[in-house]
Amino acid sequence: MLHFRIFKYSQRLNITLNFFVLIFFVTPIIQAQRSISIIFPPSLLDTSITAITINDVRELLFKACSCKVDFNNSNADVLIKLPEIDTNEANKLNRFAKKANFPYRNYPDHEYSWSVLIVPLANDANQTNRIILELTTKSLQGISFGLYGLLQEMLGFKFYHPKQMIIPSWDIFPLKENKHWKSLPLFDKKGFHLHTQHPIELTEQLLDANRENAIEDVKEYIDWLVRNGQNYFEFCLLESIDRDTWPEHIKIIVDYCHQRGILASVDVSLHMIQQKNFQLYQSYINKKKQIIKNLEWLMQVDWDFINMEFTMAEFLGGNKKKKEQMRLFIISWLKKNTNTKLMGRQHVVSEDKEIDPKKSGFKWDSISIALDKERGVLSHTVMFYDMTEPHAPVYENINQRHQFEFLLNQHKIRETWYYPESAYWVTFDNSIPMFLLPYLTARLSDIDTCVVYEIPGHITFSSGWEWGYWLFDWSIARWSWQHVEDGIAQNRFPEMYAHEILQNDNEKKFITYALQLQQQYLKDSMLIKWLTAMTIIDEMPSYLFNKEFQPRPQWSYKFIQRKADINLIKHIRDSVVTPLLNFHRLNNQILSLINNTASINKSDIIKEFEDGVSITSLRAKHRAMVVQYILCKRESFLIRKKCDCDVYLNDAKQTREQALAIVKHRELHYRYPLELLAGKRFDHTAYHSGYLYTVSNLYFWKREEEQAKKNNYFPLFMSVWNMWRIIGLID
Repeated sequence: MLHFRIFKYSQRLNITLNFFVLIFFVTPIIQAQRSISIIFPPSLLDTSITAITINDVRELLFKACSCKVDFNNSNADVLIKLPEIDTNEANKLNRFAKKANFPYRNYPDHEYSWSVLIVPLANDANQTNRIILELTTKSLQGISFGLYGLLQEMLGFKFYHPKQMIIPSWDIFPLKENKHWKSLPLFDKKGFHLHTQHPIELTEQLLDANRENAIEDVKEYIDWLVRNGQNYFEFCLLESIDRDTWPEHIKIIVDYCHQRGILASVDVSLHMIQQKNFQLYQSYINKKKQIIKNLEWLMQVDWDFINMEFTMAEFLGGNKKKKEQMRLFIISWLKKNTNTKLMGRQHVVSEDKEIDPKKSGFKWDSISIALDKERGVLSHTVMFYDMTEPHAPVYENINQRHQFEFLLNQHKIRETWYYPESAYWVTFDNSIPMFLLPYLTARLSDIDTCVVYEIPGHITFSSGWEWGYWLFDWSIARWSWQHVEDGIAQNRFPEMYAHEILQNDNEKKFITYALQLQQQYLKDSMLIKWLTAMTIIDEMPSYLFNKEFQPRPQWSYKFIQRKADINLIKHIRDSVVTPLLNFHRLNNQILSLINNTASINKSDIIKEFEDGVSITSLRAKHRAMVVQYILCKRESFLIRKKCDCDVYLNDAKQTREQALAIVKHRELHYRYPLELLAGKRFDHTAYHSGYLYTVSNLYFWKREEEQAKKNNYFPLFMSVWNMWRIIGLID
């Protein structure tokens, strides 16, 4: 029988001590149980990439079976056989590098396969079998990914969160028949960009050398990456770090990345002023001198990549000729002095939407063209929209197909990766909060598209893991591999990994129906326009910087409350309020699937999903009630008749209080300290609060009630942000 236990862990991997403790002190107690041995050439313990993994996997197996787990014991009941690695073979170009006719950073081929063979033991009176699992792969990285793939894809382990995992509990080893399991990495580079411009889980740990447990917390995340088959780690560097102490701090982390086979990258800017970005130059005098000085300071650490922002701010195009000159200068310097490759993202803002874009006027000679090919690019998309769907109203675009076209065009001339989001934060998803399940559909769709066009890299822009958002990152990581069992490719669908960790059919139906309902109402019917919170930019007068970053209603709330006519009032009631309330009603029906289950039997995971779906449903009801109040007040004015509009605002308040109770319950289960995630405090970002601060008191919900009640839509009304600091005008 197979049982499951959820483990919370914080201790680092220990390569030797724990092994000897278990072998010498635990083995006598468990001698009668089935035994497992990892069989491998001794050279694999001489290299950290395999040594750390082998010891980690041995410890994990012991926790699952409570049996003897040792090394190179050919008499064990279960043998896990690892290959000798031919260094010459491992260093050959992988399939992506072979196709590139431009400079390309090769990563060892890490495809792997497992053969499972059941061998009867002829002299065993109990007629038991020996189980032999044999790994085939070409590289050390393939061994590491293969061992964790064995655990997660075949043996029931689930590495779903950096601080939590599910470890199965076996009475009988779960593999009982011959099979062949092959795992193909769909991308050469695959991993995550932690957007530490925002105050998310690991921002302070990455930027503050003096923060308690900083190294341990980041190493936990790096372990999570490796356990989920990822090989790339990146974060944003901010100007607020301590330049004296930070290099030694981050060197420990980057060294650990390399010990585990992870490529390390840092995100910096040429001269971006917003959100405390680290700038390679700050003064227009002697720019190249400043750039060299800052690059030399950065290169105290052995970065594999630098992801560089070349604009001053989003929507600002700048002088393209000067940007090209600076880019070539930096590429040349890196090529001469380091082994670090320059990458740069292409924003979702299209060129025609940039403020005062200037034509390049740069003369591309053959030397410049060759040097330019040394850099790589990332094609960025935002929110829960994929790059090919026809309607994605973000950053004043109709859709994001221009990013898809950019991806395909650049893929022909340079190393090109896809760069989507698993959360947008600020005012779109987990800051409200809403648990937006269509992220799953969009991210899987984009991965499938990238595979068709053989895009070699997939780096996910991650902005927080609470309120179920870890599910999106975990799913993306696992979708970056295609698994084939006995010649049959694994069927893939958006909620597949949620299903893996849910306990029964009702829970699985619940998450599937919730996804389908959100897809229909929030995305396809565009109700998301009404559920996102308004930003200061949204509420600016149209003649100022009133850019549409995220979906927003056709009419501002200010316009509806002050200028809507009777026909518009009826239209909004029919096309907005009624569907929002229908969405809320149908969510209650879905929730009944799991509410019939006794609370004591629910896992923490299904409770988290339930809270996320519930609060998204309550968000729809709250928005409907506030809009109803606005419409009622306007209609009362137009027909010159006093109406009882307060009933709607009271209902909105009650809905908010109901949602706040869910928040307070969920805060008890945050994986990192509540003060770090939801407190108001000084930090290294421009926000000086945790990324869930606005969730802790449902700030946006309360603000919307007060705006409607006071008919006050001034952008800075009840503002929680210091906009001058965010846009970079003050520190």
